[in-house]
Amino acid sequence: MTIGTADRRLDVAQSGMYDIYIEIDIDCEELVDACGLDYKRTEDDSTQNEICISLNSDEFEDVQHDCNFNYADEQSIGHYLLNHELGEYVTKVTIYKPNGNIISFS
Repeated sequence: MTIGTADRRLDVAQSGMYDIYIEIDIDCEELVDACGLDYKRTEDDSTQNEICISLNSDEFEDVQHDCNFNYADEQSIGHYLLNHELGEYVTKVTIYKPNGNIISFS
């Protein structure tokens, strides 16, 4: 079953959580496995895996403060949320906010 953008927006609106989808190159799949992170292959690009991290509002505020979204890129967010090594493989970060807005870094 494919979960599209509309479904993701509805899910976060209902849960009140911030869902952060991190697309990461499949070349680092062994590192992702070693970290014990769950992932799945992206629907539209077979060279990418996707990791989902759900945060409550306080956790999201910490990320937003520490990463300073005005200056951040997808790799700096990957460094913060995953680790420095995995962050180097991050190609896109999409944040689904409970209010329906989407923030995307690529």
